Amino acid sequence: MRNLKLLKCLRCAELQSPGSPRFFSVRTDTGTILVASEYGITELDPRAGQVVSEVSLTAENYLPEDGSGTLVGIQDLPDQESVCVATANGDVILHNLNTSQLECVGSVDSGLTGMSWSPDQELVTLTTGQETVIMMTKDFEPITEVEIHQDDFGEGKFITVGWGKKETQFHGSEGKQAAQRKLTEIQTAVPWDDRRPRISWRGDGQLFAVSAVCPRTGARKVRVWNRECVLQSTSEAINGLEQSLCWKPSGSLIASTQRHPNKHSVVFIERNGLLHGDFTLPFGKEQVKVKELLWNSDSSVLAVWLEDMSPGEDGQLNTYIQLWTVGNYHWYLKQSLHFGRTLERAPACVCWDPELPHRLHLLTRGWTSLTYDWGWSTERSLGDDVHDNGNVAVIDGDKVLVTMFRQCVVPPPMCTYELQLPAAVSQVTFHPEPQRTNDLAVLTADGRVFVYGKGEYCGN
Repeated sequence: MRNLKLLKCLRCAELQSPGSPRFFSVRTDTGTILVASEYGITELDPRAGQVVSEVSLTAENYLPEDGSGTLVGIQDLPDQESVCVATANGDVILHNLNTSQLECVGSVDSGLTGMSWSPDQELVTLTTGQETVIMMTKDFEPITEVEIHQDDFGEGKFITVGWGKKETQFHGSEGKQAAQRKLTEIQTAVPWDDRRPRISWRGDGQLFAVSAVCPRTGARKVRVWNRECVLQSTSEAINGLEQSLCWKPSGSLIASTQRHPNKHSVVFIERNGLLHGDFTLPFGKEQVKVKELLWNSDSSVLAVWLEDMSPGEDGQLNTYIQLWTVGNYHWYLKQSLHFGRTLERAPACVCWDPELPHRLHLLTRGWTSLTYDWGWSTERSLGDDVHDNGNVAVIDGDKVLVTMFRQCVVPPPMCTYELQLPAAVSQVTFHPEPQRTNDLAVLTADGRVFVYGKGEYCGN
């Protein structure tokens, strides 16, 4: 029955560097941020509010001087005291943070579409323009190369893990016909899909998942590989599967998103390729697109980065970041951050801190750095007298679920009553004065405050 409470937000708007931020990586040893743009690498210190260093990749001819180049990934490598970046034209570049030396450690003629390091930073996977995955050691020695769309098991066959094959699973009220029903049509990837492969590693670094658009059907599929690049499983056909992909660090599920005919959901895929649970996003099915999904390091919070599908009258798009948690098989929307319709305020890069599970880093397109520190909090009334109902309030999107423990004890997500708000809730607090401890105030994400008294709504 805990809520996520904002403990501190560090905002730094005085930072500036050439180009636009594309990717970033947190330096755990210094607390600075390494940012990749179309011109080079910039190291920022949000606490000091200053640019620590800038490295030009255009001067070394790794990127075009006109800013038309593209980087596909960046990773801090503390053991090597370096930062690694990969360019779309195929170069893998290592920058030594002590000597400021730049070195091209490898190049792929067909170009690169992505780079992902294993959690232990012993291996790196690269996806190429020819739809292949290249596995390399941390010293950039090639190990193997495989086709992204390889399928050793044939269509519709999976490794039997946990519940086993779909045909032997329990199907509820639909009965066995649900297992035997064939999809009559496989939908192609959504029009706004960038069609680039996505790679996400499991927390122990033993497996990684690749989401890619199948050249035969035009739909996205998820494949799971081990550290030796041996294919473990291929997902079932999932109509409406989108590009976002993030493996839960604890290892149980792979998160992605799916667009249904009547709703938009975050879905979870087991390592055997079968769907296992979902929750619905609080938007219309054609209202937003999910840019990224991000698990924090202890798997307790899932961040969903969203953007409007269609611009408003001013031509700008709303951007949101939502923080979701799960308890008793129910997904709660605990925080919703709104960044408005201004292009400069829109997030360009978002990531969780690799060592502090509840610290969220964000960099806007206008080079404003935001660092959010969250903490768990149980919002309850004091319970010091017989007039106090022993209330506990739980945030669940645009609802506050209130349980009066002096009268009844019910397991969440059930509650004694719920308050419906006009916007997502950010914070709840109870009145501290005696005889009024059942009163509560609610702060919503759009900045409004609503006050509720016993048996009445007190205004906002």
